[in-house]
Amino acid sequence: MNIKKKLSSKFYFLQWLWKTRNLRKGFPEYNVLNIESTTEKIISERTSISRFGDGEFRLTLPEYALVFQDGGEKIRKKLQNVLQSDIKNHIVCLPFGHFRDFDLPTKYWWYKFLNIYGSRIQNFIPADKNYGTTFISRYYIGFSDKSEKRITKVVSHLKKIWEQQDILIIEGQFSRLGVGNNLFDNAKSLQRIVCPPKNAFERYDEIFAAANKYGKDKLILLALGPTATILSYDLAKNGYWALDVGHIDIEYMWFLMKAQDKMPVKGRHVNEAHEQESLEIPTEFREKYLNSIVLEINN
Repeated sequence: MNIKKKLSSKFYFLQWLWKTRNLRKGFPEYNVLNIESTTEKIISERTSISRFGDGEFRLTLPEYALVFQDGGEKIRKKLQNVLQSDIKNHIVCLPFGHFRDFDLPTKYWWYKFLNIYGSRIQNFIPADKNYGTTFISRYYIGFSDKSEKRITKVVSHLKKIWEQQDILIIEGQFSRLGVGNNLFDNAKSLQRIVCPPKNAFERYDEIFAAANKYGKDKLILLALGPTATILSYDLAKNGYWALDVGHIDIEYMWFLMKAQDKMPVKGRHVNEAHEQESLEIPTEFREKYLNSIVLEINN
């Protein structure tokens, strides 16, 4: 049986889960809100969020780097520091606690991640805190329920966050949040700062200064990999409302495309897809996108 067939077999998964249980022994059961409760906390309390996924956790360890972000002591210490956040207007989001909602391949992937990294990363994660869910912006691919009813409900709730808000998007060069869809059509206004697609953390001080300058009295939406995780925390300390929402747009595009797996999207770079569509922005969306840019920060 090949790996794809194995991962679609519930029997194989449960057998594997049992055999590997000791690798996860002692990993805490963190108190993680679901997508709906995390969204409601953001709306009602104007809470900033920093999301940790597998990449951010790998960068907390000394020997790791990502395809689009180098590691190193500075980013490692910054990420470890974010995990210790105790400020009232900020919450850390973790990918744990709701594996039951995933399809089998995604469950397998995350349990395997815990088997390999769990005993090492738990040292950085306080067990006595409440957390939001990392999947607040990764709500489609990977879930067993991809129904239009569920996703429409999730997206409608998310859109209440920026309803009639002036928003500043800080994103990678090829992220292009909201371009060609209606995700942010209910915002009062939208501006964006475009940052390097790789190793954005090397320009962290410049990006942070720009966020402080252009983000006054705005909701700041961040889609910049691990840099966004750190930036949201630092902006929250300065009194800004900043949300690390990486992949929120790609997940919406996949939903609109009725995708069943991670696939390329025209006009965007999708680092998790095996192939890549053209990065050219379709003509009908180009002018609006270019007019929304207030600053470009290049490598």
